[in-house]
Amino acid sequence: MPKRRVAMILPGLGRVQRGAETAFLEVARALGRAPEMEVTVFGSGMEGTDGLSLRRVGCVPRERFERWPKMPCLRTENHYEELSFVLSMVGRRIYDPGDFDAVVACSYPYVNWMLQLRGGKKRPKQIFVTQNGDWMCQASSREYKLFQCDGLVCINPIYHERHKDRYPSALIPNGVDPSEYRPARPGETFPDVRIPRDRPVVLMVSALIPAKKVAEAIEAVALIPDAYLVVAGDGPERAEVAKRAEALLAGRHRLLGSLPRSSMPAIYRQADVFLHMHREEPFGIVYLEAAASGLAVVAPDAPIPRWIMEETAIYVEPEKPQSVAEGIKSAMNSSIGPLARERVLAGWTWDVQASRYRDFIEQVVMESGVCR
Repeated sequence: MPKRRVAMILPGLGRVQRGAETAFLEVARALGRAPEMEVTVFGSGMEGTDGLSLRRVGCVPRERFERWPKMPCLRTENHYEELSFVLSMVGRRIYDPGDFDAVVACSYPYVNWMLQLRGGKKRPKQIFVTQNGDWMCQASSREYKLFQCDGLVCINPIYHERHKDRYPSALIPNGVDPSEYRPARPGETFPDVRIPRDRPVVLMVSALIPAKKVAEAIEAVALIPDAYLVVAGDGPERAEVAKRAEALLAGRHRLLGSLPRSSMPAIYRQADVFLHMHREEPFGIVYLEAAASGLAVVAPDAPIPRWIMEETAIYVEPEKPQSVAEGIKSAMNSSIGPLARERVLAGWTWDVQASRYRDFIEQVVMESGVCR
């Protein structure tokens, strides 16, 4: 039986450490271990791609576009970045549709449109993953009405219920590698990025954008006199977050900015509590990374975090600083972290999710037709 040739395409892949990029690299790595799969990744960097077949594509980072005008098809800096990526891919002829049986992507609109237009009737099957939301799958106006795919991977049950009757769909959540993300060992040292260990450490791993509510988290941590806040991530709100942290948490915070993927496991191991504030996030791989690291997780009281963590997290109201502060204090005094790691080990690993991707890719390749 010939190998299934699979491409995985994402502009930031190999260059930045975000949830979607992490997911695509891990799925690619796990799929590549299957003897019946041949996986090629397309991205704009090389970090974390060791051992993978990589086709590197030029890309202008989204940070360059933060002040550019917003308009249809270019509504955010993300769209500008994606357009630069696709123009480079097409202009340099890096992608040949005849090389693949299936293409896995999660970017809209430009990657999706390119995959529709290249290859004619012989184009590979396009599998879209809802890593960054599902609005393009359900909207019927403006540029969203042009969305197409041959198969849809829904990363949470809300998306799956919404789309299962319209697209060939599969519910496949994200995962984690519990051998990489693990609790700290006794006496373990961390020479690269050191965090104070003489007080409780609250960790956030988050883009600095309004939806993530990092500025609000600073207000909550400020209500806990002995807590130290560490934030790993970058984004347009970096100046506001830094200003508020200096005003409310002087001497009790550290903003790490964007870090390489290889540094993140050690950051988790130096924390005591993990805090996430985004109520409407499609998934949140950071929950699994924190849980696998044995941290007590404080999460928004919302359907997706509760589906991921069930009773192994402490839930709060992100809009209420006092609620968040009380949740953090409860987490500091709880033994919920080991329970969270047990949950991860029971079925939320990348190997488990990759086997589901493998089955779904085969199903989509064997079927005909395109869904709108």
